[in-house]
Amino acid sequence: MALLYESVMLQDRDTWLNRKWFILLKLILLIVNIAIIVLDNPYIILLFTIVYVVFYASIRALKLVYSALLMYIPPISAIAFLTYLVGNLSMHHLNLYIYGFSLILSILLIFSTSKREDLLRLLSKIRLDIAYSLTLNIFEELRQMVDSKIARGWEPGFNPFKYYVIIIDAIKLTIIRLQEVEEALRARGIE
Repeated sequence: MALLYESVMLQDRDTWLNRKWFILLKLILLIVNIAIIVLDNPYIILLFTIVYVVFYASIRALKLVYSALLMYIPPISAIAFLTYLVGNLSMHHLNLYIYGFSLILSILLIFSTSKREDLLRLLSKIRLDIAYSLTLNIFEELRQMVDSKIARGWEPGFNPFKYYVIIIDAIKLTIIRLQEVEEALRARGIE
């Protein structure tokens, strides 16, 4: 949730990457980043990762890279460990792990450095603007819910059982919002 919060907060900042015509450049970088896996060259993938980190550093958003790294390292470490135990860990696998992180940085670059209006305009052409708006609304309500729980005395910690209440409430909130959107779309005649 911290990663999404940082991304949404970065959308509101005025940086050189937030310009309207940069979204095309970021989309081209994403497409090229998706295609570089065909080359299977770790140096090119590492170069793309470094370029993205430089982009984030230029807009003073290295905290976003750090949050993405904290989100990415635990599951990839577990996968790499299991691959090592099986005896199949190779340079190709490590290349795929770096590629995955580069892809996450690329998608985050588009999401976090594009203004909401520009993203809505882009997504409306492929009919995903409602999903984007709904995601932002649900995220904002989840953040308010967590803030109210903290104000009532709930303390987040390292005990995963403390998060049970938050997870259940988040699932309920998401289901309620999706049902409301479904009813609103049916009322407008969209099936």
